Amino acid sequence: MSALTTTAAPSDRAAAPARGLLRGMSWVVWRRNRTVLPLLIGVTVLFAGYCVYLHGMLADFLASPQAAAKPGQLLPQHEERMGTAFLLLAFLPAILGVFLGAPLLAAEQEHNTLRLVTTQSVARLRVVMTMLALPLLVVAVSTALMSVAFTWVWRSVDTRYSHGNWWTSDVIATTGPVPVALALFSTAFGILAGAVLRRAVAAMGVTFLVLVLSAQVLKERAPEYFVTFHQLTYPMGGDAPELKPGEIQVDNWVGSADGTLHGWGKCVLMTEAESDACVKKHGIVNDVIDYVKLDQLPGIQWSMTAVLLAMAAAMLVATVFWMRRKSL
Repeated sequence: MSALTTTAAPSDRAAAPARGLLRGMSWVVWRRNRTVLPLLIGVTVLFAGYCVYLHGMLADFLASPQAAAKPGQLLPQHEERMGTAFLLLAFLPAILGVFLGAPLLAAEQEHNTLRLVTTQSVARLRVVMTMLALPLLVVAVSTALMSVAFTWVWRSVDTRYSHGNWWTSDVIATTGPVPVALALFSTAFGILAGAVLRRAVAAMGVTFLVLVLSAQVLKERAPEYFVTFHQLTYPMGGDAPELKPGEIQVDNWVGSADGTLHGWGKCVLMTEAESDACVKKHGIVNDVIDYVKLDQLPGIQWSMTAVLLAMAAAMLVATVFWMRRKSL
């Protein structure tokens, strides 16, 4: 055999299957993220399996006499296991933003990898677009599958979990299309922070702080901007009408005969005589309740999704523009 004859090294043969679906820059990007992306896919598979198990357990409960004995409720163990799934989906966007998005470009710039790649007859725009596209595709598909699986579970007990309180729990941000939009928004912000700061640790820190604050605002303030509240009016001091399952009280007021609303405490922190005079002065005759219905949830979620996706797209465009203009 000629001295120039060579045999493929075992490592080359082992790497060959990994290139089956990914080639060129896509394969390079996958290799550079070979810890985070496979881990995300693995978590997706495990979470989907957990949802199947959870749905079966809840179906057994709903068919049992215990369910009839506890209308509008779940057993504590069911609440706990549902809560575990809610917790994962609530924290997942921030995890993706910090550990996938922030280092994605920052680490490459720190180690001058991008500069090296662009000297190998590969256009800078193509490199950046590929580095963004593959991770974002994996994020979108994985979070979509997890959201579909968990929404299927939650819908089976939507008026029982947390006593049917979908408004102030994590339901809005962890079911339907919102988890996908949140994950893309968080990852896009991390990518932009990494591109601008050019230091992975700094980008991860900034991303963490911003996403934690954003999640708090999203949960506590954002939904009310995407919904019109229903109102119930009843005589002041009378018994409030009972809301139906899935209907959640959001706020309460006092109202005058002409329909003017006043804050619930307007005439409360006074002596009895002062309170009576205040009520008479403002003509207050009714108590008023603001509430939302469960069938309003999809509209809230799709509106929030549209805003989050628009913001994510804007950040990705800004990232590409920044990377094209700045020297590597």
